[in-house]
Amino acid sequence: MKIKIWVSGISIALLGLGLAGCGSQTKSKQKTLNVTATQAIATADPDKADDIVSQAAIAQFMEGLYTTNQQGKIIPAIAKKVVKPTNGGKTYTFELRHNAKWANGRKVTAADFVYSLQRQVDPKTKSQEVGHVAEIKNATAITAGKKAVKTLGVKALGKYKLKITLAQRVPYFNYRLATEIYPLNKQFTTKYGNKYGTTANKTLSNGPYVLKGWNGTNDTWKYVKNPYYYGHKQVHIKQVKVQTVKNNSTAENLFESNAVQVTQITGTQVASAQQGSLKNQLKITKLNQLYFMLWNQKRSALKNADLRRAVSYSLNRQSLVKNVLKDGSTAATSLVPTGNTTNPTTGKDFNTDTGNLYPYSPAKAKQYWKKAQASLGTQKRTLQLLTNDNDINKSVAEYIQAAIEKNLNGVTVNVKSVPLTNEISTLSKGNFDFATLSWSSDFQDPVDFLNKASLTNSVNFGKFHNAQYEKLIATITAGNQTTKARYQTMQQAAQLVAKEQGVTPIYQTAAAHLISKQVGGIHFTLLRDTLYRYAYWK
Repeated sequence: MKIKIWVSGISIALLGLGLAGCGSQTKSKQKTLNVTATQAIATADPDKADDIVSQAAIAQFMEGLYTTNQQGKIIPAIAKKVVKPTNGGKTYTFELRHNAKWANGRKVTAADFVYSLQRQVDPKTKSQEVGHVAEIKNATAITAGKKAVKTLGVKALGKYKLKITLAQRVPYFNYRLATEIYPLNKQFTTKYGNKYGTTANKTLSNGPYVLKGWNGTNDTWKYVKNPYYYGHKQVHIKQVKVQTVKNNSTAENLFESNAVQVTQITGTQVASAQQGSLKNQLKITKLNQLYFMLWNQKRSALKNADLRRAVSYSLNRQSLVKNVLKDGSTAATSLVPTGNTTNPTTGKDFNTDTGNLYPYSPAKAKQYWKKAQASLGTQKRTLQLLTNDNDINKSVAEYIQAAIEKNLNGVTVNVKSVPLTNEISTLSKGNFDFATLSWSSDFQDPVDFLNKASLTNSVNFGKFHNAQYEKLIATITAGNQTTKARYQTMQQAAQLVAKEQGVTPIYQTAAAHLISKQVGGIHFTLLRDTLYRYAYWK
C-alpha cells in the first residue's frame, strides 16, 4: 500500500481563471493566477513522488488512463473509456485515445505506460511509491529482485492498446489508475536518467499544463497551458504561478489583499473566518486522511491492551477537534474516514454501521488503567509520546498528554517533538513508546486504513500483531469475496482493531480553504485538491 504521510499545514491552494463573458474572454485567459503551497516540490517524477505537495503538482501537468471530475468521480482520460476488467476482475484492457500528446508533440502510446510501470518496479529506480503498482502481477517479486522487470503484468498489444494484469482482483484499482499511475516517455526520461523530474526542464508533461520555472530547489514555479493537450480548448487558465507560503497568517493576508485567490487556513483562523467577513468564501472539505496513534509492542507497558484501552477512553476527541484543531476536522469513530465507503446494500456510510468505536469515557479509562496496573505490577508509569514538530501536531500531543494525565492517575506523559524525517527514522528503528502519525490515501477503500494495524504494512511501526486480525486482512485483500461479504469482513476488522487498540485513531482531517467569490469551478474533494483544468472566472 501507498506510504504517504500527511504533514499538517497549508496544502497547495488550487484555483483557475476562465471565461468571463464575450467582451473579456481574451483578457481573462491572459491573466496569471497566483496560488500558494506549503512547501517546495520535492520531485516532478511521478514514479518517485511520495509527498502530498509534489503529487498535487504532478496531477496538474500529468494525466493517466483515468482522471477525476469536479466531484472526484473517476472518468476516462488517456483511455477512451472506464473499462470493466475480465479474467475474474484481474485483467484490464484499454483502448487509448489517438490524440493524446506529450508537450513536445509526440504521441502518448501504450508503450509509455509499459515503460513507466516497469521503471517504477525496477529496484534500480529506488521508488518510494512501489505501492502504487504492488497489485500488478509480479510487481512485488520484481521489486524484491526475485523476477525480471519484463515479467511485470503489463503489455502493449498495439500502439494504442494496453493490457494490465493484476495478481488478484482489486476493487479499488480504478483509483490507482486515476490518481497514481502515469505514463513516461522513454526517450525523454532515459536522456536524463536519475535526474529526470529534478527540474522543470528535465520533466515532460502530457497533461493540461507544463511545469515551468522550477529549478529543483526554488520556492516558486508555474504551470503553463499545454497547447498539445487533447482537451486544451476546455482549459481556461493560461498560466498559474505558485509560491511557497509556510506562515498561516501570511497566507490569509495574501488572500485578503487578492494577491492569491485561494489558500488554506487552519486552527483559530478557521473559526474566525466562519464568523467574519470571509465566511462566504470559506470551504471546508473532509479528506481521506486519518490522524492516529501507534503503540510499540516491544515495550511491555504498551503491549498491554488494557493500558491502550485506558488511553483511548481518556481522549475526548470531540473536544479536541472543536477546541484545539478548530479547522473542520472531525472526531474519529473508526479506523476508516467518514465518506470513504458505503454499505453496498443500504448505502449507509461505513461508520454509520460501525457506530462510535472510540467514545470518551473517563470511568472506563480508570477501569482499564486499574486492570493494567494489576497486570503490570506497578501503580505509576512514565510514557514518551513521539510526534512531528509542526505547530498542529505539537498542540494535539499536548492535548493527549493533558487528557491522559488527568484521567489516568499515576501516568506521566513526556512529549518528544522532532522533524518528520527524524520521527519516521525513530519509528523505523522502534525507539519509541507511542507516537502520532497521519495517513492519507488516494483511493476509497477501507483496507488502506485497516491494514495500518497489520504486519503486512510498512506503517505498522509498532508491530502490532493479532492472528485473527491478520486473517481478516488477508481475506479482504485476497479478492475472492463478493462485494457484500468483503464489506462485512471490513466491518469485523474495524471492530476488532478497536477492541484491541492495535492502532488508535484520533481524528479525520479536513481542509479549510478560502476561495475568492470571483472564481468558479473550484472543487476540493475527499481524495484530492481541485484541478485547474475545471476552473474559470465568474
